[in-house]
Amino acid sequence: MRSPESPDRPATVRALGTAVPSAQDAAASPPGGSEPVVLKTTQETAIWGHFPTDRAPVLTVDSGTVVRIDAVNQCGAAAPEGPVAYFEALGVPADQVLPELAEVAKNPRPAGATGHVLTGPIHVRGAEPGDVLEIRVLGVTPRVPYGVNSTGPGAGVCGDLLDTASNRLLWLDDSGSHYSFGHGIKVPFKPFAGIMGVAPPTSAGFVSANPPDRWGGNLDFRDLVAGTTLYLPVFQPGAMFYTGDTHGAQGHGEVDQTAVEHSMALTAQFIVRKGANLEWPRAESDEYFWCMGIDADLDVALEIAVKEAVGHLVEVSQGALTTADAYALCSIAIDFVVAEAVDGNKVIVAYIPKSLLPWH
Repeated sequence: MRSPESPDRPATVRALGTAVPSAQDAAASPPGGSEPVVLKTTQETAIWGHFPTDRAPVLTVDSGTVVRIDAVNQCGAAAPEGPVAYFEALGVPADQVLPELAEVAKNPRPAGATGHVLTGPIHVRGAEPGDVLEIRVLGVTPRVPYGVNSTGPGAGVCGDLLDTASNRLLWLDDSGSHYSFGHGIKVPFKPFAGIMGVAPPTSAGFVSANPPDRWGGNLDFRDLVAGTTLYLPVFQPGAMFYTGDTHGAQGHGEVDQTAVEHSMALTAQFIVRKGANLEWPRAESDEYFWCMGIDADLDVALEIAVKEAVGHLVEVSQGALTTADAYALCSIAIDFVVAEAVDGNKVIVAYIPKSLLPWH
């Protein structure tokens, strides 16, 4: 679906990259060496895939707090036979199936909600509409040693490619560096949270967790690994952050509909950026600024991403670059990547190398 038009839409965009701590700082231990606040996934803290605006927070924290969220991937949770039987059929011993999957599966699933299991929301004190929630990803670690890639007829960008379902169990090697795919192929382990989002504007109505949008959500942007920072515009008091759909590996596009679906613990620091007035999600690493365009139409998503990148370049240069300069730079030095192609809205990400910019 297309992004809903809303009176809550910010009118201006301010570049964030000029005053952001480095990703190296973000990957450091929690401030002062303190232990993170832990949020477990339970029947009470989890919901099926949608982003309600009126759900009570399951955790309230101050800006700057580090939280470890023991998330679960949805694989098996919605299986008619139950999660334990689902995984046992794939070759996972019953004692290696997270018990909370069976508990979460008992929650009623609202009409229109996806099979994603989301944990949240987390209320960050001081966040108000018009602010930006900065999410520093400090760690993404496996809770079990396996993941699943699941596809079949009608799935992904080539829905007519397969005649039968394919459920592939992938085990991490003992070193935790890769999955053994078979045929001598080793898939590097590169974990990230497929869903990181805030509560949408009330005017958006019922919001499924499937299509990503201005509030983030199912971005499935594989480079949001430990040491990176995601910026999301805030639409509700407290921002109301949700996460889930954690992945151990994925190619850009996630073309068969799923990645390596793998239950992870996400450790992140939440910081409120007052009045930053961001319109679309942005992110950064030590190496890149990332500007995103999101829409059901790939052409529109690309147009948004280009305009976001042009605006960011002009602003981060403090006006040294004109719009014409920035547009040319986008064409000759910046890659625009299809990060997500299968969840209703497509995500295009502009990769702006920081090494390109003398102002950085």
